[in-house]
Amino acid sequence: MKNLLLAILFYIPAQSFAIVNEIALDFGYDRQIYGLQRQNSIVTRTYSAALSTYIFDYTAIDLSASKSQDITTENQRYTVATGIDLVGQQNRISSTVYGVGIKQMFAPRTAWLIPGISLGYARQSLDYQSDLTIENTTTKARTVLDGGTTQQKIDSVFGTFSLQFKMTERLSLKASVKTLFPAFEFNKARDNIKYSFGFSWIF
Repeated sequence: MKNLLLAILFYIPAQSFAIVNEIALDFGYDRQIYGLQRQNSIVTRTYSAALSTYIFDYTAIDLSASKSQDITTENQRYTVATGIDLVGQQNRISSTVYGVGIKQMFAPRTAWLIPGISLGYARQSLDYQSDLTIENTTTKARTVLDGGTTQQKIDSVFGTFSLQFKMTERLSLKASVKTLFPAFEFNKARDNIKYSFGFSWIF
C-alpha cells in the first residue's frame, strides 16, 4: 500500500500541489475641513497588509493586519471662566486590527478585472487620546492639557469588497471598500467604512 501511494504521488503533476499566495498592501487617506472659517479638520490615515493563501482557484484563507489613525482638530474659542478661553481641542483614535477570514474572488486570476469579497473575524485594539488648549486672555499665554489615554479591545467582524486591475502576470492595482464592526452587530456595518488603494502580488 505504501508503494502504491508513493507511485500515485509521483505521477500526479507537481502543479496539483502548487500553493498560490497573494500579498496585498493598501493605503487610505481622508481629509475633511469644516467650520465657518475652515478652522477644523478630520484626518484619517490607514495602512494595511494581507496575505492570502488560495485553497481553491477562487477561494483563499485571508490573514490581515491594519493600522489607522483618526485625528480630529477643532480650533474654536469658548469662554470657560473669567480670563480663560478654550481655544483648541484634538482627539486622536489609533486602531490596530488583526483578522482572519475567507476571500472569495469572482473571476480567474488571468482576468484583467477581478472583483472579490472577504469576510472574517478581527481583533481590534483602540487607543483614545485627547488634549485641550486653553488661553489666558490677559497674558495670551497658552497651556496644553493632556487628557490621557484610554484603551479598548473589541471582538469584531470585517468585510471587504475589492476590485483588482491586472497590470502584469503577477501585479495588480487594487481598490477596496472596508467595514469593521462589533461581532454580531450587523446594523453597525455602515458606521465604519474606509476606502483604500494599493497593489497585490501573486507568488
